[in-house]
Amino acid sequence: MLSMLAAALAALALSFGPATDAQAAKRGGTLRIAMEGEAPDLDAVKIGFPLKVYRETLGSGLTIVNENFEIVGDLAKSWEVSEDGRVITFTLHPGGTYHDGTPLDAASVKWNLDLITGETVPKWLQELRKKNPKAPSGNSFASYLNHIEKVAVVDKYTVRVHQKDIGKAQTLDVLGSVFSRLVLVSPKAYDTDIEKFRRHPVLSGPFKFVEWKRNQHLFAERHTGYFDKSLPHVDRIEFYFIPDANQRVNALIAGQIDVVNNLPLPLYETAKKAPGVKVYMGRATNNYAFPYNLQLPQWKDVRVRKAISCYGVERAQIVKTALRGLGQPWNSFSPPGANDALDLTSLCPYDPDKAKKLLAEAGYGPGKPFKFAMTINNSDPAHIEVAQALKSQFAKIGAEMDIRVVDYATWNRAFVAQRKLEITLQNTLSSLNVNSNSHVVYTKSKLDYYNVKDPKLDALIEGWRSTIDPRKQLEASHRIQRYMAEMAYYPVIAAFPFIQATRADVQGFKYLGKLVNDFRGVWLDK
Repeated sequence: MLSMLAAALAALALSFGPATDAQAAKRGGTLRIAMEGEAPDLDAVKIGFPLKVYRETLGSGLTIVNENFEIVGDLAKSWEVSEDGRVITFTLHPGGTYHDGTPLDAASVKWNLDLITGETVPKWLQELRKKNPKAPSGNSFASYLNHIEKVAVVDKYTVRVHQKDIGKAQTLDVLGSVFSRLVLVSPKAYDTDIEKFRRHPVLSGPFKFVEWKRNQHLFAERHTGYFDKSLPHVDRIEFYFIPDANQRVNALIAGQIDVVNNLPLPLYETAKKAPGVKVYMGRATNNYAFPYNLQLPQWKDVRVRKAISCYGVERAQIVKTALRGLGQPWNSFSPPGANDALDLTSLCPYDPDKAKKLLAEAGYGPGKPFKFAMTINNSDPAHIEVAQALKSQFAKIGAEMDIRVVDYATWNRAFVAQRKLEITLQNTLSSLNVNSNSHVVYTKSKLDYYNVKDPKLDALIEGWRSTIDPRKQLEASHRIQRYMAEMAYYPVIAAFPFIQATRADVQGFKYLGKLVNDFRGVWLDK
């Protein structure tokens, strides 16, 4: 595939968000991006990191996150929130269309939000439910937007959203970045043939789908019906599936690829020293964690969880070695780059003797070691080094850990969908605030693949989601973070910045910490 890329090279460049100087931006060219993982399909109401990159590149939504990690308008030109926070009225930019020519107006926005809440049931799902009344929609966003009670069209470009109390505080965040940014699908295309849509998505963003060959590439081109006629700058975007991290970076250095969207930590120095390459780091919006399945018997005892995830981990040593000093020891659900971060790292000092004592109290010790298997994916070389470091540290407290390595797709399916992993490594969640990834622990989300199942934690999360007062919301956030640390529900090793790299001639790049993928303002200085 790389030889094909080399033969097809064209002038390229990348940026996130509009170019700093729009007058200087050059129009034209093709941007080529390396992907470490692949999506199972292209259904825009599902989740997953490779899918997130595709859907946010091809899609547009009501709001988006800017480089200051603030929620700002995208399709929404402006909005007003009622005094009690329960009603939001959005005014849309006029003149845009979906990729099939369907008008991008208030009626289509209502259709999309009704699809999320279940008020609208597409025809393909109606047919499925004739045979199986419980057939799922596959809609992941209901986990964060099921508090919407009603959506009303005010006029052609004004839409009004009515909400319940529980959830009203999260709507703008969810529409902009939280979890995975909501983008709008064409009602006409999504309604009838879902299988076709999953292979050929019809969205409304700056780039229009052209071709997808799974585990090879995805191509898109400029959408002339995009509501902002000044964007995008490049004519075409091409994503190439390159699962090997070293190969991705080598392709970047050789000029065969213009963007590595997720630069593995062990390759940071290589990319930084390479001629013609720029490396971007910013706020630490990611946690490096090793979540366990809390519904498995071995993890139900809080003493075991604290022994393994708290006192049995020498965080500073792992940061210094396996993470190349690029992160910081951390122990809180919100990473330090989030807007509401609370540093609770001091609650878990490295104390092997205390860890051994807790395991002994739980019934483990000489002759009966605590045994478990950690399954990791092969997308980042750091995973193996971190797992080996943990294995060594756990051995010192009398715990035996096996390490199993699988490909990214297998790992994601086993971890998220099947929920059958004992313990794993995860650095895929980026956070704007404590609510960003609360779906992994909130029982009612149906995406609670950490399997916590704690009514008290559910109530704390609902408390955050129910207040629009910034002070009260911060207090609620800190209660959540403290409780999760107290119960050892979220075993964090460190926090680290999402690292990205581009060719030097890629202009207009704005670091967004993995919260959003926004290539609208990319332009090529060639």
